[in-house]
Amino acid sequence: MLQNLLNLKEVKLFFSRYLKELPDFSKALNLEVLDIHFCSQLTSVHPSILSLEKLEKLDLSHCTSLIELTSDTHTSSLRYLNLKFCKNIRKFSVTSVNMIELDLRYTQVNTLPASFGCQSNLEILHLGNCSIESFPLCFKNLIKLQYLEVRYCQKLQNLPVLPPSLEILLAQECSTLKTVFFPSTAEQFKENRKRVVFANCLKLDEHSLTNIVSNAQINITKFAYQHVSASRHEFHNKFNNYNDDDSYQALYVYPGSCVPEWFEYKTTTDYVVIDLSSSTSHSPFLGYIFGFVLGGNRLIVDMLKFNITLCVEGQGKEEDHFELYISRPSANIVSDHVFMIYDQQCSCYLNSKAKDITRFKIKVTTRLSSMHPRSYSDICMMLKGFGVNIINTSAYHNFIQKMGLPDSTRNISSGIEM
Repeated sequence: MLQNLLNLKEVKLFFSRYLKELPDFSKALNLEVLDIHFCSQLTSVHPSILSLEKLEKLDLSHCTSLIELTSDTHTSSLRYLNLKFCKNIRKFSVTSVNMIELDLRYTQVNTLPASFGCQSNLEILHLGNCSIESFPLCFKNLIKLQYLEVRYCQKLQNLPVLPPSLEILLAQECSTLKTVFFPSTAEQFKENRKRVVFANCLKLDEHSLTNIVSNAQINITKFAYQHVSASRHEFHNKFNNYNDDDSYQALYVYPGSCVPEWFEYKTTTDYVVIDLSSSTSHSPFLGYIFGFVLGGNRLIVDMLKFNITLCVEGQGKEEDHFELYISRPSANIVSDHVFMIYDQQCSCYLNSKAKDITRFKIKVTTRLSSMHPRSYSDICMMLKGFGVNIINTSAYHNFIQKMGLPDSTRNISSGIEM
């Protein structure tokens, strides 16, 4: 006989190792949270749970005996669904029009339901270490998706055109990934990618790699321009209040052995000489986009560190330097990789040092922090290529013109009034 569950709002039964099944919750009309993670003996979820009209959060993570979670109807209230480490789940077909975050990491789910695209409010999707093989055609309908993780998906062979709302794509260690699809150039200018990682995706075809380079140029250049277009006062305040917020940094990582051709300054040494004497437009602030080619290193890496030093000819070596950090893109890098990065604080540092100087040298040293139990100190990492591309208003507009985009598209893409 069902108890009166009308006033029940939260149920937390996590770490209930003897729990094998759940009762009928159809009378729990006001239930908002159901947290039953680490219930390793739970084998099924009662259908009534997925029909509750006020349920917002369902946490079934680490319920390792679950083999499926399916529903014939679309829920309307569910916002957060966590199935992480439900390692035996193979069938999954739950959708909610108000879903914000879905976690399917470490599951055996190999396909998403055909109705997945109805989740137009989805912002975060975790698919790392799962068995996903392909994405439904409706995936591009996820117009609010900002974060997509597919790292260590060993069966994934292609990535579809992703919605322009996406800011972070983590696709490292996808050993079978061959093809990445991109929309038209004009559509790519609607994107706001901030972190895109294809580390150790060594089977990517040449066409996909070429498109990744082009996509990186568009997104990082636009990202840099949005920062350097800020007023002097805004730039100064952001520099002083900087706190390692990812919103100040854009990064692309992919397999490659050379700095892209679009970089104005390129070298195989550890420094470049910047000459701004012939610049036709003087800007109070410049954006410095860096390209690094790093050799493979099988050490377990926690953090990459780039020491950036500005030297002025005739004034000796600068004593201070800027430390540019990148959290590890993968446990280790097994071959040459390109790292393209724009960091606002680094540009502020270089602008403060260069000021009105038109000729100077930028020198870089690369190091990594090892997690090896016998070595916790910084270790040098092989730098095989180094490039710098400088962005100001004139350079950005020239880039837009080269891309063949009309003025209206340029204004929209920059996000800044001109």
